[in-house]
Amino acid sequence: MVKEAYVNGVSTRKIERLVKELGIENISASQVSQINKELDEQIQEFRTKALQKEYPFVWVDALYEKMREYDGKVVSTAIMIAYGVNLEGKREVLSVGRL
Repeated sequence: MVKEAYVNGVSTRKIERLVKELGIENISASQVSQINKELDEQIQEFRTKALQKEYPFVWVDALYEKMREYDGKVVSTAIMIAYGVNLEGKREVLSVGRL
């Protein structure tokens, strides 16, 4: 829930208040920041991972998500996701991008 709120642009202080309202008393803003730091590390790892040279199958799909723009307005936005099947037959997410 903390990661979802962070991804949706909720501040750490607001997340702290939110979890307390949900009955979780022992989480602080610094703990929320630490959880979010771990999420940032996962994103950076995804962005810099090495891709194989060859993918026998590649496809692109899109889904629509509600996103908050810089001006605070919420709009439906297409998110493209590129998938590939590697040489071992496992599906990988190759890229995620906003149209």
